[in-house]
Amino acid sequence: MLNFVTFRIDDMQTDTQDSLFSKRKRLPWLLGILIFIIMLIAVEYIVGWKAVLTQWQAVPTSTLLPALALFACSYLLRAWRIYDLCQPALHGRFIAVLKLSVLHLYANNMLPMRLGEGLFPILMKRYFSVGFAEGFARLVWLRVLDLMIAGTLIVITFSYFFPTLALIGTALGIVSLLVIYAIYRTKGRVWIIQHSFYPKIEPIIKQLQLTAPKDTKQFMRVVLWTFLSWGCKLAALIMITRALQSLSTFEALAGVLGAELSSILPIHGIAGSGSFEAAFMAGLAPIGLLSSDVLGLAVNLHLFILGATSLFALLCFWIPVAKPTREDISI
Repeated sequence: MLNFVTFRIDDMQTDTQDSLFSKRKRLPWLLGILIFIIMLIAVEYIVGWKAVLTQWQAVPTSTLLPALALFACSYLLRAWRIYDLCQPALHGRFIAVLKLSVLHLYANNMLPMRLGEGLFPILMKRYFSVGFAEGFARLVWLRVLDLMIAGTLIVITFSYFFPTLALIGTALGIVSLLVIYAIYRTKGRVWIIQHSFYPKIEPIIKQLQLTAPKDTKQFMRVVLWTFLSWGCKLAALIMITRALQSLSTFEALAGVLGAELSSILPIHGIAGSGSFEAAFMAGLAPIGLLSSDVLGLAVNLHLFILGATSLFALLCFWIPVAKPTREDISI
């Protein structure tokens, strides 16, 4: 009897844990769908979907096709960055890397709450026998590179409109980084190693060290690929933005950069709905460009991105990739 009761308690605990886990898995989707629905209603109420989509009649093919080509170049350069960063392990596998990169970007653009990021280590394991820990560490380095370039572009754009504030902010940022580095080099590193949480983060630190660029040349190359990929993407989006509405290049850049930074936010709806448009408008708000027309512009720019990434994913989906053998797969 006692054993039966014990088994029932264990079963109840397992059911409860499974239920909680299931709720956690459903929550991002429920929030994503809710944000998506709110976004659809808000656009219809503020601007009107018919008025939004009508704006595409003003975009000539001579602008749309070059913008699409530049967007495709940015995807190729992102794939080459992964290929270069993972040398020599992925030598001779660029086509497979391209498929991985495009599908990862597609998942990032479409899935809610940053769920798409998880596809990168999954595909690294499926296509190249790379363990999940290494795949995650590679992804961290890619995001660090993106933040470096994005930060630089934000400073350049901000300095165009507010040169004094940009100079002060840059100086404070550099001083803060130097202070943090000095503290780490003197007492910070010892304190981290001696702290009780260090054994838990030590494997992560070691994995990041193993997957970091091997030398200065490789680091400079991946920085270059990152810069060029961002440049192609921003150029494409600025072309579309200016074709849809009469903005200067730097005004368009301010909105586009704001929208791009929304990709690092943990909260957004399905297909990035809501956060993309809000971030685009936030990028233009400091320079006094905030209106219902700007919301319509943000929606159309978002539609261009979703259309382009869907097209590229459809083309790359059919690329055959040799699967690793069971003996090759590592954890």
